Amino acid sequence: MTSWRVLPAVLAIVSLTACSGPYSNPTVAAKQDESLPIRAQRAEWSTVPETVTATGELFADDMVTLRAKVPGRVESLYVDLGSAVQTGQPVAELEKADYEFRVRQAEAMVEQTRARLGLARNAGDGVDPAGTALVRQAAASLREARLMHINATRLFEEGVISKVDFERAGVALQAAEARHQGAIEEIFRIEAELLERRAALDLARQQLADTVIRAPFAGAVTRRETAIGEYLPVNSPIAQVVRDDPMRIRLTVPERFAGRLRRGQAIALRLESAPVRHTGRVVRMSPALEADQRALLVEGEIPNRDGSLRAGSFVEAEITVDPNARSIVVPATAVRSFAGIHRMFVIEQDALADRVVRIGRDLGDKRTEIVEGIEPGDLFVPNPDGRHTEGLRVTVE
Repeated sequence: MTSWRVLPAVLAIVSLTACSGPYSNPTVAAKQDESLPIRAQRAEWSTVPETVTATGELFADDMVTLRAKVPGRVESLYVDLGSAVQTGQPVAELEKADYEFRVRQAEAMVEQTRARLGLARNAGDGVDPAGTALVRQAAASLREARLMHINATRLFEEGVISKVDFERAGVALQAAEARHQGAIEEIFRIEAELLERRAALDLARQQLADTVIRAPFAGAVTRRETAIGEYLPVNSPIAQVVRDDPMRIRLTVPERFAGRLRRGQAIALRLESAPVRHTGRVVRMSPALEADQRALLVEGEIPNRDGSLRAGSFVEAEITVDPNARSIVVPATAVRSFAGIHRMFVIEQDALADRVVRIGRDLGDKRTEIVEGIEPGDLFVPNPDGRHTEGLRVTVE
């Protein structure tokens, strides 16, 4: 009885086993032999400029602290923090009254000296010593002394006058000649005095002009150091002005890239505070490496016409060392990354191959540089999805 009960169960197991064999579902087998239509893209060389990445800081191209050249009380102040200034624009003014008095005093001293030379008010400073009153008077005395000496000589020869009178005439002639020479030298001394007083007048006028403190270049005020009514001694700070166009960028480039840098190479920089990329040029390089960092100090200039760049900002920059470099570029969606390993699906013999690649730079616009693993001409899948697996048979559309 027991064997007859077991027999139906055994027959059922055998029947199920027969239905699960390789020929039991021909429809499924046929689907596995079909290839999946797929869109592919061929890898090609693209021009991707070679760059060197460095970090650095922005500096003002020029920075100066304006100071009082002459002492005085602040009468006017025209700027404050953030004020834009142009070359020669007044920043502050000191009281002028004392300096105007000094100018008028120096002008009067000049005119006094000119009058001693006999110069008219509107005439120049040039003078002929022989035409001055002092020299003409001495010349007249000299002529008189010569006549007296000539007469004394004739009368002495005739025996009319004594030898003493004759010698007195000679001495008088010598004195007259000395007075004439002294008059000419006095004119030269007065001319030198005129030059000295002219210089004093120029100095007084310069001090008057220095009461107006002007911006030496176009820029912006980063600090105000004084206030109206404050008395400033010589060299007191008034305001700090920076030239912010162009800005100076200072970068430290690793030693291994130092040999590829040249003046004039393009710089593109990024700031966290400004999403817009700014560009400039390399203008200066240090002749020696920074020993503590094993890096080369490089300076560039970045136009800043809109004033969006500020000194002191931290920046990341790319220096283009080879604008004509070529590389393979693929859509960023073609690369799958996991645990630091990057893979792409490549079509080999009508099947998908899962290939490990090494990526380079993120070029923006959803593009990625492939440094290794893909060769020009290889077909790859630009947008892989869950259907794509290693070895899957595919047909390129």
